[in-house]
Amino acid sequence: MLAIEADRRPEARVGAARAPPVLWARIAGPVELVYFVAVIALACFVQAVAGFGLPMIATSVLVALFGIKATVPLIAIIVLELQLLMVFRYRAELDLPTVWRISGAAAVGIPVGLLFLSRIPEAISITVLGLALIAYALYSSFNFPVPALKNPGWPFFFGLLSGLGAGAYNIAGPPMIIYGDTQRWQPKLFKGNLQGCFLIITTVAILAHSVSGNVTGDVLRKSLVALPSVLVGGLAGLYLDRFINRARFRKIVLGLLLTLGVYLVLTWWP
Repeated sequence: MLAIEADRRPEARVGAARAPPVLWARIAGPVELVYFVAVIALACFVQAVAGFGLPMIATSVLVALFGIKATVPLIAIIVLELQLLMVFRYRAELDLPTVWRISGAAAVGIPVGLLFLSRIPEAISITVLGLALIAYALYSSFNFPVPALKNPGWPFFFGLLSGLGAGAYNIAGPPMIIYGDTQRWQPKLFKGNLQGCFLIITTVAILAHSVSGNVTGDVLRKSLVALPSVLVGGLAGLYLDRFINRARFRKIVLGLLLTLGVYLVLTWWP
């Protein structure tokens, strides 16, 4: 069995205001392994049903286990594994011109987000992640009305924001979801466009992490360990999607994201 070890690199702790939480890092290898694959399977299931959620859930939960600098590239690879499946499923629902405009702008923002990740102390980075989760969960829960945006420049603006989030935390979804709301996308088009953008943005993010030296052998091994969970969670979500009340499921996901955001802020506040 391949043991999964917590990220103990010195650079993962540089600049932190205090030692990072080790809520799960003290658990022995086999239990830690089960915990890891269970989190990935659940997050992939959520992504397959709701069209979003894998990076937000998996990054916020596993950051205490592996550290922010190891977790972000790891989840990026896992997202790519799932997106290959998701894009095949929704290939007929893609609006390719929109996908390319958003993804092209995101590619510009990814290096900036990655720079933020590498320069900001870990405690501050994770606190910002928690605040972002709280803000998105509250925004989506209250269904704030958004205007219909018709200017052709808006995809580039929201794409740039998605790239910043993807580079720093793998969280490219919220800006794209808000943009989709402004375009009144129907559910299938919404899922298709999100998956297409996620595939391109995640690929660029992985390349950026590789150039920066964040994609280590340990990260690659963990991503291989996660692959069966990706398939099980993703395929189960795609199959069960037709039987699930999406509105109720969305509320559960948003409640989970809000809880995770509050936990990160309270635990990592500098």
